[in-house]
Formats: sequence, C-alpha cells, structure tokens
Amino acid sequence: MKAAIATTDGNILWEDHFGQSPFYQICEFDGEQWVKSEMRRNPMAEERKHARPEEIYQLLSDCDIFAAIRMGEKSRQVLNTMGIITHLRDAQSVEQMIDLLPIPYLSK
Repeated sequence: MKAAIATTDGNILWEDHFGQSPFYQICEFDGEQWVKSEMRRNPMAEERKHARPEEIYQLLSDCDIFAAIRMGEKSRQVLNTMGIITHLRDAQSVEQMIDLLPIPYLSK
C-alpha cells in the first residue's frame, strides 16, 4: 500500500489544496510502518492553479491514500469513487502526517 502526502519539500506540508502541491512525498507500508520511498514532482502545479482529480490520479495512480491538510470537497468525492482514500488531517509536518496515516489491515 502507498500513500501520497502533499508537501513543499518532503518535510513541510503543503497548506493549500492537494492538487496544487508542488511535490508529493510517497510512502509505502512495509508491513509494520509507513516508510518514505520517493518524492514526486507535480508538473501540473507549474501549469495551472487547480489540477483536476483525474489528472492527479494519473500522476499518483500507484497510491492508495492521498493525504493533505486541505482538498476540495468535489475532488474528494471524485477520488473516493475512484477507490482512493482521502486522508485530511491538520498535521504540522510530513513526519506527523505519516504518523497519522491509517495502518492497513493485513490478512494472513
């Protein structure tokens, strides 16, 4: 399972809408905890102010959770119907957001 966290630099959370974030910190669940795996640049952040949920989904299609401080309600609804978990929390840092990510249910 993977999560994408909206960030300015891998440490500081992006404070505006998820789709406008310049970067996404990708984290993977290793069976015990969430671990940072890569930083992904959002090319749409430079092109226009608001990316459509479908465009963000294409960029982050390998992720199961989109985590941020803010996300538009319509975008959230579209992503949820696509099977994406939208995880909004008022965290202070990427590390704190990682600590707030849901732990996936793993069947044995």
